[in-house]
Amino acid sequence: METFQEALKYFITIISIINPIGAIPIFLTSTKIYSTEEIAKISTICAVTVVVTLAISTVLGDEILGFFGIQIASFRVGGGILIGLSALSMLKGEPAPIKMSQEEIDRQSQMQELSIVPLAIPLLAGPGTIVTCIIQAESFQTTTQWASAFFVMAVIGILIKLILTFSRKIRERLGRVTLNVMTRVSGIILMAVSIEHISRGVKQIFNL
Repeated sequence: METFQEALKYFITIISIINPIGAIPIFLTSTKIYSTEEIAKISTICAVTVVVTLAISTVLGDEILGFFGIQIASFRVGGGILIGLSALSMLKGEPAPIKMSQEEIDRQSQMQELSIVPLAIPLLAGPGTIVTCIIQAESFQTTTQWASAFFVMAVIGILIKLILTFSRKIRERLGRVTLNVMTRVSGIILMAVSIEHISRGVKQIFNL
């Protein structure tokens, strides 16, 4: 039961910061010249890229921090601030500036390149997502926890694939107002996650 609760918390945290529903407007703008079949292919490549990014960040994140001599407590505070900035942008209904710009979208001309950059990275798997994966991996101690994390990544990949593939229909059904509400709810969740990471990081730094 405890493992399920941890996996559910991990899923909610990651899916909130990836926010595939909130990414629909930008995704549709970027793929408006492509057919339905091509969008399905773009969605597949994008979903796979996101899952691979999550896995690499989770498995190798701690080694990367160690290589640069960064303590997890300091990284937790910095990551919490970064997540907080993303959450603030979502609450204000603005595209997160740390994720992508319109210029980056306009420079993409090839379908495969578009699927990976900027749609998968950094629109979905941006700095905040990578930071969160590294921080969450600190608490993984058992094989079951690691297996649960990879299972959650796979589920997230499937959800991204489905949401992006049917993004045109989702926008028609939900409408802009509903999409904005869902983005703001995700922003509230992320703000709470941000505060939790910052407070835990500060306690670790000062041994409180």
